[in-house]
Amino acid sequence: MLRTCKKVFLYTLCVLCGESLVVFPVSAFEWTMHGAVKNETAYFVSGEKRFDKIQNRLDLKPEAVLGKGWEFRGRALAWYDAAMDVNPTNTTDLTAGIKQHYRTRIESKEAYLLYGADDYDLRIGQQQIVWGKTDGIRMLDIINPFDLREFILDDFLDSRIGLWSARLNYYADIGGSENEFEFVVVPDARPAEFAPAGSRWGFALPSAPPGISLRTLAPEQPNWSLKNTELGFAWRANVRGWDLSLNYYYGWNDRPNLFKQLTGRTLTMQLRHLRMHTAGGSFSNAFGAFVVRGEVAVNFGEGINTTALVWNQSVVRRTTLNAALAVDYTRSNWTYGVQLFGRQVFNEPIVDSSLGTSPNFASLRIATDYMNEKLKPEILLLADLDDGGLLARPKVSYEFSDNLVGTLGADIISGSGGFFGQFASNDRIYSELEWSF
Repeated sequence: MLRTCKKVFLYTLCVLCGESLVVFPVSAFEWTMHGAVKNETAYFVSGEKRFDKIQNRLDLKPEAVLGKGWEFRGRALAWYDAAMDVNPTNTTDLTAGIKQHYRTRIESKEAYLLYGADDYDLRIGQQQIVWGKTDGIRMLDIINPFDLREFILDDFLDSRIGLWSARLNYYADIGGSENEFEFVVVPDARPAEFAPAGSRWGFALPSAPPGISLRTLAPEQPNWSLKNTELGFAWRANVRGWDLSLNYYYGWNDRPNLFKQLTGRTLTMQLRHLRMHTAGGSFSNAFGAFVVRGEVAVNFGEGINTTALVWNQSVVRRTTLNAALAVDYTRSNWTYGVQLFGRQVFNEPIVDSSLGTSPNFASLRIATDYMNEKLKPEILLLADLDDGGLLARPKVSYEFSDNLVGTLGADIISGSGGFFGQFASNDRIYSELEWSF
């Protein structure tokens, strides 16, 4: 369903942009609305067996041509999760507060003005800015925080949180090669959103030793203010067949650090977000049936959790090297993809491993299609090479029509602690049915 509307009875459309008033002629104004209606149902088949979600969702994507080179683009999500009313309330992992967190949500993902000129684009408003070449583990893709209410199982486009920001992309021909320069300013500094404490997708925190009482302070988080503004720059070009980028970002780490202080028989803890500088780059190239891609990110002043129980020693600043290499191979209608992720902490302290921050991962993806690309089976394996945890995600989707797609799949998690292992009792099967318009 595509709806186009031309408002001939309006004389002008005014949009307040910064401090200037931009006036658009009505003769050029038209808008379209795309979107989807989707049901996502998941059922836990390990641990306590019950519905994880019965989510009914509306996804709207309005776009408008405003005239004189200006456009508006947006995306909004709204849903109701019936599992929160089907499952009985308990006092552990499905309290009334946890149910309220998951039951309903209305949120804007993007809402920005786009101005397109011959050699530059300007975007102002709420948007998602994606950097990097890898899938699953983020290294350069650090601008937008994530909503982790379903761990890392939700689609990145749905879980990425839109930030109010300004982005300028300038295009220049240098030596016969097209170069892109991107400048980003984000006054809307936000942390990642985690699942509620105590819920089945809530990350585990260290418990107090026997005989020690625990005192937890309110988290210290960045917010919208001039002093918290984040800044970024990226350069992209194709050099002799290689798609290359250089990236720099100064912003807040989406993942908080845990500060601890033991005083007498009381352990005080507080989650705090710290700033850091990130510099790196990405690359990709095709060699026949093979595609090689990867990225490197060096974090300067990254907070590292330690085992110390003294406030100013429980978190230390270090330089970390994060790297990823991926190889994709396509033969006929089969695709195989392997990724390796590594991390090195320089002058590494005694790290608090109870927080499950393993640095080394590997992934394998195998996908194909049948019936003229209507039936698409796929499996993704993501392994924690340090703690031995594994996430397996087999699924198969079927395209009933251009507008209707159904999916059946499973999320199988194994391990004994660590990043994946803490959710080993959360294996689930799921179905999705999406109608787009």
